[in-house]
Amino acid sequence: MYKNIIWLICLFGFIGFSQSKEEQLSTYFQKGSSFLYSDKDSLNYYFDKSIKLCKELSDVNSEIMILFYRVGAYGYHYDLELLKQNLDKIDAMINDNRVSGLINDVEAVTKNYLVQKGNYNFKVKNYTGAKEVFLQLEDILSSVSTDSMAVDDRTLLFSTYNYLASISELTNKNDLAKEYFYKSFRLEKEGEIQHANLRIQGTKTRLARVYENEKSFVKANELLHDALAFYSSGSDNPKIKNNLLSVHQRLSKNYLLQDSIQNAIRILKEGEQYYAKNDAFARSADLLYGDIYLSDKQFIKAEEYYQSYLSGTKLYRNDQKHQDIAEALARIGKLYTKQKDFDKSLGYYQQALMQLSVKFNNDDFNENPNPKEVSSKLELIKILKQKLEVLHQAFISKNDVKYLRSAIINSYGIIETLDVLKPEFESKVDKQFLITEMYPAFHSMVEIAYVLYDQTKDRKYIEDAFHFMEKSKSTLLLEAARNAQASLFEGIPENILSTEQQYRANIIHLEKKLFSKGRNNKISDSLFKVKNEYYGFIENIEQEYPRYHDLKYDTQVVELIDVQNLLDSDTGLISYFSTDTDVFAITIQKNSFEFYKLPFGHKIKNEILSFYSDVSNVKSSKPEEFLKTGNSVYKNILEKPLQYLHTKTLIILRDDILNYVPFEALPKNSDQPSYLIQDYQISYAESATLLQEYQKGPDSKRYNLLAFAPSFGEVNSNVQEERSDFGPLLYNMEEVKNIANYFKGEVILGDKASIEFFSNNSQQYNILHFATHAATNDENPDYSYLAFSEKDNSTHNLLYVKDLYAHRVDADLVTLSACETGLGKLQRGEGMLSLARGFNYAGAKSLVTTLWKVNDQTTAELMNDFYKNLSDNMPKDKALREAKLKYLASTDDDMMKHPYYWSAFMISGNMTPIGNQTSQLWWLLMLVPIAIILIRKLRNS
Repeated sequence: MYKNIIWLICLFGFIGFSQSKEEQLSTYFQKGSSFLYSDKDSLNYYFDKSIKLCKELSDVNSEIMILFYRVGAYGYHYDLELLKQNLDKIDAMINDNRVSGLINDVEAVTKNYLVQKGNYNFKVKNYTGAKEVFLQLEDILSSVSTDSMAVDDRTLLFSTYNYLASISELTNKNDLAKEYFYKSFRLEKEGEIQHANLRIQGTKTRLARVYENEKSFVKANELLHDALAFYSSGSDNPKIKNNLLSVHQRLSKNYLLQDSIQNAIRILKEGEQYYAKNDAFARSADLLYGDIYLSDKQFIKAEEYYQSYLSGTKLYRNDQKHQDIAEALARIGKLYTKQKDFDKSLGYYQQALMQLSVKFNNDDFNENPNPKEVSSKLELIKILKQKLEVLHQAFISKNDVKYLRSAIINSYGIIETLDVLKPEFESKVDKQFLITEMYPAFHSMVEIAYVLYDQTKDRKYIEDAFHFMEKSKSTLLLEAARNAQASLFEGIPENILSTEQQYRANIIHLEKKLFSKGRNNKISDSLFKVKNEYYGFIENIEQEYPRYHDLKYDTQVVELIDVQNLLDSDTGLISYFSTDTDVFAITIQKNSFEFYKLPFGHKIKNEILSFYSDVSNVKSSKPEEFLKTGNSVYKNILEKPLQYLHTKTLIILRDDILNYVPFEALPKNSDQPSYLIQDYQISYAESATLLQEYQKGPDSKRYNLLAFAPSFGEVNSNVQEERSDFGPLLYNMEEVKNIANYFKGEVILGDKASIEFFSNNSQQYNILHFATHAATNDENPDYSYLAFSEKDNSTHNLLYVKDLYAHRVDADLVTLSACETGLGKLQRGEGMLSLARGFNYAGAKSLVTTLWKVNDQTTAELMNDFYKNLSDNMPKDKALREAKLKYLASTDDDMMKHPYYWSAFMISGNMTPIGNQTSQLWWLLMLVPIAIILIRKLRNS
């Protein structure tokens, strides 16, 4: 907190009083100040007298100075009601023209008022209000270069960054929090700030919370021990008492997160010697002691501490509803869950929900507050998740389906809250964090729906399960697709869309520079500034075009009945959803659907990885091995669902490790090559909702082709190291020349196949084909890339996934005829983060990708037949299947029939035929003169 306001004393002084009153005021002020950290009642007594004298003498400046002192004191003692009263008095004085005109330095007073107002909002957990205030303060302070900034303002900016970082962390925006913390550290290194060592340790304490969120407990522990050593050396200074207690409690919680019970208790007890009377830290210690003893299964002790915290917090909050009270009640609910008293536990959780909304007072387990009317949506979703688990456990214990029915209702409450919450998360990283945190709840939802269906045979629960599965799949991709649709259909002016595109391109450019050069202060600052401008720009668009906001954040997913309407009579869909122990599968066809729970333990998962390893490397696998392993995978995950599907066309929605499975290559027998492709036409999709999205949108382009075949010769020493393994491709030029026989378009060969050409021309074409090298980056999926030819010895020849976030690629088909383009990092809820995903994000309606390093020669052969089939107006999935079957039929060498050579290619998305417009236009042109002749004959007859 920006507590140092001695400058106000120097600035305002005690000038203009009669000698006796000046002496009297000075005495009262000094006496009051002496009780700043020790006795709030004595402080009030003397400061009340000081204020009275100020009013008698009409000394506005001294009165404001004393009010600021009171605000600082009440913040220290956590008397938030009195803090707010004094803030309101300062606010009234600043905004009263008659008074503000008498203030010596209105700007200084306003800055200090803003930091105190933001601090108050932060303390009462109004993080939205606090953020608005601190962003306003940052804007004021940043108008001056940090090089020429006064020490007071630099110190204030340091604190502002810390508050914004803490707000970001507390609202699960860890990526943004770290950026603000790093800005604080840099600011201190660049110039002087007041009490620098003290402030830096406070920043370390707060940064430790971010590392705890990321499960980096060792890093957090190191920071906290540094801070503890610093504060302990000055423990006799009452000014740092709060800091010392805060770090004790943070460190205790850190030990608890690492299951180090004894250390957690020890470090917490060490802090008790510093408690004052009615100390707010003593209350928060009660909550922490409760957590420790609950973790140690000492339930009686745990409840004593929880109840102590609850009664103290109710008293402190004047028995008014508050999320702190909700947190205490939820803790007691968790305690009774551990003791298997589920009804009592649910009662406490329901009380906790009531604390989050003024309007909600319902003790019925089937009711939840409106997420738009609660004090904290994050607290709401946390309590609803816990309530869901209790309902599930209550059913297991009592075998009463009423608990599961309540759990289904609660599941929709969680989803509704998540939908309201997601637009508040600006960055892709933080949105992904939120989704990952929520994924275990989706496990419970699907499991509960399955058990209800199994118990009651009510098929409504299959529809519920499908809804939950769709809500969990590829939400970031869906948001990108709907963002594009919103831009197209809401009629936002072209200059606004262009500005948004420029922002995105600039952000991506800076992120790539930061990735390649490591942490760089100048680049980090520029990126931070542009990102904040971009988020503000988007917020303005959403306010000015509310329909755009509604379309962009449309949270609807396709329902099961909609999928049935989407499918033709010969197409079936299988949607998978995996947990740690099971995989759920819902099969859908035109007139029926089924629900399965299949075992999915370590043995099956290891078989999947083994099968992938065998089929992706022909040299290391023996036919009898991959046939046996693949057949086991087939029997475990597919055989049962297929028994009830009476279709020959399959759409598969994979999940988790199933993304490694080329389903077409699964052997139906363990002793002979008999693959699924021989019976089924297979395609894939990220989700059924995205599959539906790919059917939307105007399609005004001609059916034409843009194909790239870069050349790779000697390695240039200036090129990135990743390029070193790239050898010449012997068949890629032949490949693109062959496919150009079937579609009108352009073939870009050799040195002309550059990124610049792709960027400038790709939007004009409906089919994009890349016959090139690619590389996967598992650690940083956004930096997987396609390689293009260098231009004028430039090193800029790699198209990263990140680059595609700033592109629109509205192609009907993108073929990534390169190595491992469908492979990447598995992310819960989002699937495989790969090059393919980048093109999906950019708007491609269908994709052909690869699961491993493909053979150059057989790839050229397969692609030729694939495009020939496309030109004959075959659906895309059928065109690829027929090309693979032809390869198998025409290859005499049994070794060359190994799945390695043909099954790496996967097709996903919209399978509508492309057709061959070249031939269609030819026939149309041929018919025109015939039609003219016929018309003339008719006229003359």
